[in-house]
Amino acid sequence: MAKEKGAASVPRAAQAAALAGRLLLESGAETTRVEDTVSYICRAFGVREVSVLSLPTGTIFSYLDEAGAPRCEVIRVKVRGTDLGLVSRVNEISRGLVEGELELEEGVCRLLALRDAPPQPLPLSLLGSAGSAAFFALLFGGGGVEFLAALLCGGLTRLLALLFASDSLSSTLYTLLSGAVSAGIAVGTARLLPGANDTAIIIGAIMPLLPGLAITNAIRDTVNGDLVSGVARAAEALLKAVAIAAGVGAVLALCR
Repeated sequence: MAKEKGAASVPRAAQAAALAGRLLLESGAETTRVEDTVSYICRAFGVREVSVLSLPTGTIFSYLDEAGAPRCEVIRVKVRGTDLGLVSRVNEISRGLVEGELELEEGVCRLLALRDAPPQPLPLSLLGSAGSAAFFALLFGGGGVEFLAALLCGGLTRLLALLFASDSLSSTLYTLLSGAVSAGIAVGTARLLPGANDTAIIIGAIMPLLPGLAITNAIRDTVNGDLVSGVARAAEALLKAVAIAAGVGAVLALCR
């Protein structure tokens, strides 16, 4: 049930909604979740005539301010990633605001804290990337040598990610170079150690790079009727998949 807090809460509610929408988009949330979150937060505090349109690169929502004049907020998002933990925390805050468990000021402060939180420590992120690649190599038939080679691939691709994190174009370039680096290490390992399985190394290294969540969100958006978002997300996922394949294929072709 909406909580009528009066005109004074309208700008702050719009700020909370904009913060939540930005965090969700940057963390890989689907379109429906972003639109519902922005809409629910606004309406929970008496904001009238709320209309929300979300796309993979931003969200636009309009409402009536305290004087009854129409207002419009534009949330532009250039860098997108995958952080389901952050999505879960934003959902928890938004539910608390809508259900009355959190005051508006406290909700805004929590959202600002999430926005300004420091990134994951580099050693931990390196361990996660390297470990996931290494264990994927074991899963696809590799042994100890393949495990160590994929471990190196995962660590290097994570370091590359730090260099290409400013915009979507750099993200695509990052996936291409990551595929090339992984294939180069796999081929080099197979030549130094003839018994090594370069296929297991390559597959293990590129598995964490595959845009699985983007494809899933593209399907969900399309099924929900958000055709523009669905097509855009599918194109983004396809572009990244092609970039990975091009990087791996170029190195394999050169090393024949």
